[in-house]
Amino acid sequence: MPGAALRRVAEAIDAGRDVLDVARQEIARVDGLPPPVLSRLYALEERRLRWKATAQGLSEGRVRDGLTALPEALLREMATPVALEALDRAARLAPSATAIELREYVAIWDACFQLARRDGELRIAAACEDAALLADFEELLGRAEAPAGLPAHRWLAARRGERVGALRLEFRWPVDAMHDRIRAVALKLGRDEAGRTPEQLCDLLVLGHLRDALRHHLDERAEGEALSAAAAAYAALFRIPPVTATRLGAMFFGRGPRPVSWVVVDGGGVAGESGTDAGVADGWAAVLVGRLQAAGIEVLVLPASSPAVDRLRETERAADGKLPLARIPTAAMREAKAALVGSDRELPSSQAAALVLARRALDPVGMFSAVDPASLGLAEYQHDLDPERVGRYLRTARGLAELEAQRAVAAKAAGKGTPVDGVTPAGGVAPVPAAGPLLALPLSTVSSIDDLRPGMVLQGTVTSVAQFGAFVNLGLRQEGLVHVSEMAEHRVQEAAEVVRPGQTVRVRVIDVDRNRNRISLSLRLQDTRPARSPAAGTRAKAAVLRELDKFFKK
Repeated sequence: MPGAALRRVAEAIDAGRDVLDVARQEIARVDGLPPPVLSRLYALEERRLRWKATAQGLSEGRVRDGLTALPEALLREMATPVALEALDRAARLAPSATAIELREYVAIWDACFQLARRDGELRIAAACEDAALLADFEELLGRAEAPAGLPAHRWLAARRGERVGALRLEFRWPVDAMHDRIRAVALKLGRDEAGRTPEQLCDLLVLGHLRDALRHHLDERAEGEALSAAAAAYAALFRIPPVTATRLGAMFFGRGPRPVSWVVVDGGGVAGESGTDAGVADGWAAVLVGRLQAAGIEVLVLPASSPAVDRLRETERAADGKLPLARIPTAAMREAKAALVGSDRELPSSQAAALVLARRALDPVGMFSAVDPASLGLAEYQHDLDPERVGRYLRTARGLAELEAQRAVAAKAAGKGTPVDGVTPAGGVAPVPAAGPLLALPLSTVSSIDDLRPGMVLQGTVTSVAQFGAFVNLGLRQEGLVHVSEMAEHRVQEAAEVVRPGQTVRVRVIDVDRNRNRISLSLRLQDTRPARSPAAGTRAKAAVLRELDKFFKK
C-alpha cells in the first residue's frame, strides 16, 4: 500500500476522525485507499487501541503493586488483550521466569482456551420457577453444546434469558485434557513450578479466568456476526430497483381481521385517491384491483410479506395477468409514517402505510435512507444489541458501500473495471439466471406447509437477505430459507450477490421439517450435482442440516 496513504489514515485515526469522513477524502485522491481497505484498517486500529489500553492498565497495576515492568518486546508478542492478561498472571505466578518460560505459560493459556472452546460444554438451565418467564426460552432449556459450535443467535437469546433472570449458563471444562497439556510442558516452566501441581497451576493460570474470557469472546463473535448480517441486509434494500410509472397504486394489509387500505400516487409520489376496504365480501380483492385499474395505475405495490397471508395471496391472484406487481419490505413503517408531513400526515394509519410503500417503490434509496437504520430491525436479536452501535455500524457500512460503488463506476468509465461474479460495478445485483423448462406451481396449489414436498418448484418473493442466505415468502405462514450454497451453480459469497428484497423468484423445495416449521429451498431448479455414495450423501445431509440449524431463528 502507498506509504503516504497509510500515514494519512494513521493520523486521521489518532485524531479520532470518522472512517466515512476519511473515506470521502481518500476516494478523491489518486493514491487513495479503497473504502473496504479503510474499513479494515479502522477495525484493526480499534483492536490495537483496546490492546494498548489493556497493556497500559497492566503496567500501571504492576507499578502500584511494586512489581517490575514486563519487557516491551514480550508485550508486543501478545496478540490480544486476553494474552496480555495471561502474561501478567504468569509473571506474578513465576517472578523469576525467563522470557522463554513466560511464553510457555501464555502458550498453556492459549491451548486451554482453545480446548474450552472446542471440547468444553455450555449448559443452559432454568434459573427460576416462573413458568411465564421461562416460556420465552423453552427451546433453549436443557441444551448442552460446545461453545465453538454455538450459533450467534442462540448465544444472544441465552444471554437475554440470563439478564432477565430466566436462565443460568453453566460452563464445563475439559480439565483432564488441560492438566495433560500442562504436564507435557512442565519441565519447561522452571523452578517456580517445583512446588506446584499441574492441577494447581491450571486453577491459578486458567480456570479462574476462563469463564469471563470465553463469555467475552462469545459476546464479541455474536455481535460481529449479527452486525455483519444486518449490514448485508441493509445494503440489499438499496439494490431494490425503483419503479418507473406515471401512476401506481399500493395496498397495505393490517393484522388479523383489520381492513385493507390502498392509495393511488403519481410518478412523483404525490397521493391522490385513497381508501379502506373491509376485505370480507366475496370477490373483494378482484373488485379492489378493478377499482385501482380504473384509476389508471400501471403498477400495483404490495408488501413483501404480511401477517395477513390469506389476504395478500388473494390480492396476488386477483392482480395476476392484469397488473405488474412490485414487492416492498415493510420494515420501520412506524418511523416512516412519522416522517410524513402536510395532508399526508392526516391519512389514517394504514393508508399512510400504503403511501409509504408506494414512495419506497418509486425511490427505495431515498425512502430507506430517511429512517434510522437501527429501526429497520435487520440484526437478528437486535433488541439485545446496543441500538446506537447498530445504527452507527449500518450507516457506516452503507456509506462505505456507496463510496465503493462511486469508485467502481469511475474505474469503469476510465476503462479499468468490468462486472465480476454477477455484480455490476455500481453495486447493482445481476438478475437470477433464467430457469430451465420447469414451471413454477401456482400459489393456489399450496395452502400450508403440509402441501410441500421435496422437488416442488414454487414461485415466491424474497423478504429479507443476509450474508448466509435469503428468506422467501411462499404465501404460507412459514417462510423458506435459501442458503447461499443453493443460490447458483458457482460459489456465492453473499446472498446479496444474487437476490434482493422484493424480488420474485422460482425456488425448488429441498427439505420440509414440519416439526420445526422449517422450509429449505434452492434457486437451482434442477439438482445438477453428481451422484454420491449413500454414506457421502448421509454425511452431506447432516452437514447441511447442521448449517441450516445455525441460521433458522429459534
